[in-house]
Amino acid sequence: MRGYLLIIFIIILSSCKTTSNQISNNQKKLIISLEKTACFGTCPILKIEIYNNGAVVYNGIKHVKRLGIHDFEIQPKEIQKILSKAKEIGFYNLENEYTERISDLPTTYIMINGKLIKDYFGAPKKLKNLETLIEKKILDLLEVNSF
Repeated sequence: MRGYLLIIFIIILSSCKTTSNQISNNQKKLIISLEKTACFGTCPILKIEIYNNGAVVYNGIKHVKRLGIHDFEIQPKEIQKILSKAKEIGFYNLENEYTERISDLPTTYIMINGKLIKDYFGAPKKLKNLETLIEKKILDLLEVNSF
């Protein structure tokens, strides 16, 4: 009788673990983010988050056309375009920080698949272009999904 209870207990434990793994693999995961911080002037302040399931969270904070938090979706092919561009420019091999001792510039933080880059000053043009691509793509979608 004890043997049967032990077998049932082991089956229950192993099935719980499998279910837990399946749930965590299907959870929403942040894969791309872009944040632009303040300067002393009218620099746009915003944050964009793109998740693996296509969910997008846009937060327009100040000096942007669309203020507030807006949730919408992006097509997987559009996410793939961003990821392909990141790979093409060697994003994962770029420095983690581009900065100089200069004041009054905004900072852009860009994260793709866990790699975070702080762009204050002196970033290569290819990184700037990637930042612009992400921002433009999301702002265009925001206009389409206007509220």
